[in-house]
Amino acid sequence: MDPALKGRPLIVGGAGGALGVVAAASAEARARGVRAGQPLGTARRLCPEAVVRPGDLETYARVSEEVGALLASHSRRFERPSSDEAYVDLTPDPSRSVAPVPAAESMKDEIQTRLGIDVSLGLAGSRIAARVASAWARPRGLLIVLPGYERSFIAPAPLSFLPDLPPHLEDALARAGFKTLGQVADAPPGGLEPVVGAAAAGRLRAAAVGDGEDPIAVAAPPAWLQEEVRVRDRRATREDLLSLLDGLAARAWRRVRAFGVQAGSVTVEVRRGEAGARRSAELQPGLADDETAARVVRGLADPLLEPAAGVRGLQLRLGRLAPPPGDAPLFPGLAGGALL
Repeated sequence: MDPALKGRPLIVGGAGGALGVVAAASAEARARGVRAGQPLGTARRLCPEAVVRPGDLETYARVSEEVGALLASHSRRFERPSSDEAYVDLTPDPSRSVAPVPAAESMKDEIQTRLGIDVSLGLAGSRIAARVASAWARPRGLLIVLPGYERSFIAPAPLSFLPDLPPHLEDALARAGFKTLGQVADAPPGGLEPVVGAAAAGRLRAAAVGDGEDPIAVAAPPAWLQEEVRVRDRRATREDLLSLLDGLAARAWRRVRAFGVQAGSVTVEVRRGEAGARRSAELQPGLADDETAARVVRGLADPLLEPAAGVRGLQLRLGRLAPPPGDAPLFPGLAGGALL
């Protein structure tokens, strides 16, 4: 993120002209009516002072994957309806030692600290209530809706908070005088059907009070995950760098373990300025514990850390994530994997 853009309205999705659509917008731009999916020309008319920057799909995909893996370390039950939105099931159960509120706070702090991303969280008993709470907690807050208050809480929210509500239905509801979720929930029998049809009316009524939601499914594991750190201390020694790598390995393994999978490959990259050197290990059948992870990572990094001076970044990537194949030995005939 460019520090010069902090606090300024920002639109992502084009090079500044009128073609294309908005992919994302900062809180300052959204306050002026800019929304994802709008034509860029419309967004520029609503917020002419906005800075428009082209998107970077590769970076978005990587960061989205990293956020997903972090969420999975807190709960394997989560959904990703879009790259910048997720629903995480924090319902207390015997297998989870952390209560919902501390878990939500921990997720928020980890995303900010490890990825440098500001996020807002809503904690509630339904997806709609959580979505509304998250929107009102922007840009970096946590808003909790107490059990039993979901319906009254979401009632003042605009219809745009309903996920996947087609624009033509939202327009039809607005023309008929329905502007908030509460108005939809309180519509008299037969009041919605002439506007949106019988099938949509039933779904809208349920959604407007937070009902009719299926349980959140267990998320599939990612294909890979990545941990990295900047080395800010120019006096860092070789042991300092190895200690940082130990921390990366521990964090990466915790994320892998949350999915119940093993890593089939490990790559360590050591960056000096713009240049980077890397080494990889292919693991058969797979990386299965954090102690082995630290040993393999240190073995890969060892020749790359000479000299320690000038190292500006460390990166660890675990790939070929898959369920464990069985009880076969971790590294048959090898002390620490085949180094490439």
